[in-house]
Amino acid sequence: MFTQLALASLLAAAPLARATPDVTVKVLPSEDCSSYPGYDAASNTAGPWTIKLVNSDNTAIEGFSDTSIYSISYNPNTDTKPSLRWGSITFPTRNDIAKNPLKCEGGVLKGWVPTDLTAAGAPTNYQWTPLVLSIYPYDAALMWKIDGDAPQIFEHYIGDEKQDGVFLGSYNTSTTWGLKWHPENVGSSGQDYYYARLLGPNSADPVSGEPLAANETTAFIKINA
Repeated sequence: MFTQLALASLLAAAPLARATPDVTVKVLPSEDCSSYPGYDAASNTAGPWTIKLVNSDNTAIEGFSDTSIYSISYNPNTDTKPSLRWGSITFPTRNDIAKNPLKCEGGVLKGWVPTDLTAAGAPTNYQWTPLVLSIYPYDAALMWKIDGDAPQIFEHYIGDEKQDGVFLGSYNTSTTWGLKWHPENVGSSGQDYYYARLLGPNSADPVSGEPLAANETTAFIKINA
């Protein structure tokens, strides 16, 4: 147990070897899927692919691809089994576990994610499900089974030089994400994880006013194609 806690502490507070760079962003059209990597005009789809962390403050998770967590709803007085209330795209503390692929379909970003739970509480009924950003600017995670705002995709430039790839963000200007370590819970398939939220207008903590939470680091999220 001590070893696990020590490892978790190291992962949560990894040294900031480099800062997420200042970039100029250019929002890309997202009415269809033509701006996404791997676009197929005949079906108006792109992907599937994963997404990954790049230019991360926390070098321990640089290049890690997406996983997910979910919230469970269950009232023993009325429910015959648990149900999946909502889910969120997250990032793992180890990169050798199963990932959740994403794709664009008809201009909508979707994830291959569970939409229900078995009687034992295991995730099931995986479907291509629309992903949205939470409407709360201080907690704008990439989620499903909630109402929210569609994410956007961007190009990055440093000076006049275009950077490789397509990046996720929103608000026409924001592509930097906050990453914070959390221990495993009943909805994380037994894995510790990094919760990801988009940083942008009004994303500071509404109580403290701090732009980042304790031990929260930053990264860009790039389509891994």
